[in-house]
Amino acid sequence: MKRLVDIGFQKVGCWKLKEEQVALELNSQENTNNVLYAFVSDGTVMYVGKTTQPLKKRMYGYLKPGKTQSTNIKNRNNILASLKAGNFVDIFALPDSGLLNYGGFHVNVAAGLEDSLISNISPSWNGMQSKTSNLTSHPNKGKTSELTGQTANENIAKSISNDGDIKFQFQLRKTYYNQGFFNVPVAYMEAFGKDNDRMEIFCGKNAALIVGHINRSANKTNSPRIMGGSQLAYWFKNSKNLDDQIEVTVTSPNSIFIE
Repeated sequence: MKRLVDIGFQKVGCWKLKEEQVALELNSQENTNNVLYAFVSDGTVMYVGKTTQPLKKRMYGYLKPGKTQSTNIKNRNNILASLKAGNFVDIFALPDSGLLNYGGFHVNVAAGLEDSLISNISPSWNGMQSKTSNLTSHPNKGKTSELTGQTANENIAKSISNDGDIKFQFQLRKTYYNQGFFNVPVAYMEAFGKDNDRMEIFCGKNAALIVGHINRSANKTNSPRIMGGSQLAYWFKNSKNLDDQIEVTVTSPNSIFIE
């Protein structure tokens, strides 16, 4: 732990136990991008990771992991087990100040240090599991997408980000723009919850929260329609243009971020 503090890591929050479930507390750096972070249990570094997303967005992926996100699920279970055993689990972070350059090019500190730290410290929660192994138990395994002819697993594998989240895009059509909803591509339908489930929609750099719901009856394929209503329509009209390509990050079956 001392080695991390010596290079600039600072405690920014912790994981807590609330009603026998994992709860998150972030006190600083929550909106900072390009962060190297570590989970520390009673002074021992248990996990090291990096994110290009705001830190609170990445931590939310551990708080409410999607069923295809094995890294998020594994770490959430590790955190929960450690907390139930009576241990503290603190969150430390090292933001990229943007000051490190080489030959006139910016060097991303988080990306550059992650592998070296894992190699030297060998945190026990860091596994070498490949991202595509998330798909081994996916409900759509082997099914063919009606839209592309590819298997759903192939589509999802290609869309998994470096942080283990599923990403896809949709075009902001006029009806989406005016009415505040959008359809999920068939290839990603199993990444979402049930019909009428609550959907938390975090929008933009500030991760403004819009509470909507999932509609699985609107499309013949039962692929979800994400309903954000007037609030999402307002955000679209103030942040985007018609026909823009909108990127969606799925952090759990009931939570998404729209860039």
